Amino acid sequence: MLKVFIILITLFQGALTGNAVIFQTPDVLTISYIKKNPNFYDYCDQQLEDVVGIDEYHSFEACKGLSYSANNDPPTNFSNMNGIGGDFDKWARSKEYRGYIHIPSFNVKCDAKGYLVSANPRDPDYRNQENPTKNPEKVADVERNPYGFTKIPIPLKFSITYKYKPADIYAEDPTFIGFQSKPKTFNNNDTCLNILDFRTSRLSHDERYIQQEMTKTDAPFIFTYVNMKVCCNRQVSVTVSRSIFPQTRLYIDGKMFSEQEQTDLGRFILSGGRQPDSSKLSKDGHGKTAPSGKQLTWNKKV
Repeated sequence: MLKVFIILITLFQGALTGNAVIFQTPDVLTISYIKKNPNFYDYCDQQLEDVVGIDEYHSFEACKGLSYSANNDPPTNFSNMNGIGGDFDKWARSKEYRGYIHIPSFNVKCDAKGYLVSANPRDPDYRNQENPTKNPEKVADVERNPYGFTKIPIPLKFSITYKYKPADIYAEDPTFIGFQSKPKTFNNNDTCLNILDFRTSRLSHDERYIQQEMTKTDAPFIFTYVNMKVCCNRQVSVTVSRSIFPQTRLYIDGKMFSEQEQTDLGRFILSGGRQPDSSKLSKDGHGKTAPSGKQLTWNKKV
């Protein structure tokens, strides 16, 4: 479920002297998904009745729907992050997520004085990987949407099947509309490169009206914000800011490094704003973002 905002802050064009330093950054991936713990329904029911303040019947129906729409846990490791038909590609096509951000490994070149010369960060989910479209819906492959999907249970006679609808993408703040890239030129004294990747989304259109009927609230936008800093001394740091809900994982080179739990479901639901009238729900792409949760971080020389 999510919106992309990448700023490549790249500044310096110095002449090479001595031996240049060339290295590769790690592959960085974040995944947001609704995790169904063994006590998820009871937790949801307590949060909706005690925090949101809705009655027992609507709490039961809302939590039943949310439990069914929870995602399967993502793999803890991916062996092939970039190949079509690889395990990451297959997982992305499963649609079992609320959003992801993938910054593949890229080359960095610095001169002998420690100043940046070149770098080629990209986003593989967009048709123009180095300068992605400003229309966030036009991803390279609609079957693997980095903004995520709303998972919808469909009851059958003896089982349940699912369909997946693309998330509603945040468009209220112009700075969050698509990617924005500055020219890839470097100026004197720049030894580090910053990559910012921001995605924000929420429940799909029809499901927002179902939530309003159950909880008398509008759905908030979840978000994930990746700040990756790469320096010529080969120090690389990754900081992931995120909303309190849902669950978020950080992967480095295809291996899960850390995870932050989804918390404060009641506060998350209320953050979208109370709305007793379905005709007054905010229009698609507009509304309130959820509160911030705990960050995930990684920092190492490569």
